Amino acid sequence: MSGLGKPNKSRQPILPLTREDIIGEATPGDTSDDLDSVANSLQSSSNVLTSFAERQNRRSRKRKINESFESRFKIPRYFKRLINVRSLDFETSVWDMINLILKPKQVYKSLYYQKETRDKWSRDDPSFVVLLCGLLTISAVCWGIVFSTGFLGVLKLVLYMVVVDFLLFGAIISSIGWFVANKFLLQSGTTSGFRHNNSYSKWLAKFSIPKHSPIEWAYCFDVHCNSYLMVWVLLYLVQFILLPLLRLENFLSSLIGNTLYLVAMVYYLLITFYGYNTLPFLHKTEYLLSPIPVLALFWLIFSLSGFNIANYMCRSYFR
Repeated sequence: MSGLGKPNKSRQPILPLTREDIIGEATPGDTSDDLDSVANSLQSSSNVLTSFAERQNRRSRKRKINESFESRFKIPRYFKRLINVRSLDFETSVWDMINLILKPKQVYKSLYYQKETRDKWSRDDPSFVVLLCGLLTISAVCWGIVFSTGFLGVLKLVLYMVVVDFLLFGAIISSIGWFVANKFLLQSGTTSGFRHNNSYSKWLAKFSIPKHSPIEWAYCFDVHCNSYLMVWVLLYLVQFILLPLLRLENFLSSLIGNTLYLVAMVYYLLITFYGYNTLPFLHKTEYLLSPIPVLALFWLIFSLSGFNIANYMCRSYFR
């Protein structure tokens, strides 16, 4: 019994099992195979990473080329919506046309909300231009039928009224309005131009446009389109209805025809004034109305002399 409390000195300590205890002692050949396997695995991983990096590099170069190409030849959203008919908002454009005839100021008041939501003054929806081109096309067909110009004559009249009178003339007037607004109507301090270090740069500044101008050329074209609507109403629609009266050679027909053209031109200038006067960074926009007294003087001279502008324009279009 006394020997139970004494520790057994012959007991060996228990050690953890090793790889050699389980699968046997490793040979030099096994170690070499393991090293080769690890080297092959590392080489394979390196090849995979290199191939992946090359693919990513090619994709990055291709993406940069595409972005550079798109930045240079990017189709504006305005023309993209022109192709996609479903994206056109004809309902809003119809309401704009009605308000331009009845309450033109109301149309330009809504531009403040557009500026806040889209950060631009010009329309990004070409539906207004599409509708106006459609109205001009219908008018051209009606005028061509009345004057019996034939199919080719009607087609030529459509191209002339839509492309030349409206679009080409509008582009020229919009460019002139954009230049005049930047040079003479833009408030000082709105944009930063360049320094005038010498007399040549001062002379050149008279014909240059300030950098980062807030006036959009597209907005100037929108103003032209808005103003041209009343030209269509008076000179394409009302004049067409009054043709039997306007074709007479008397004082009354001359007075009505000249008055019709005077009102159309005055309305065009008035809506143009509303358009530029809406922009908060422009001043002295009332100068845009200065041609009205000159037009009134010509109206008086033509009416007293018996010259009928309506008759003259009809003869010019339908010789």
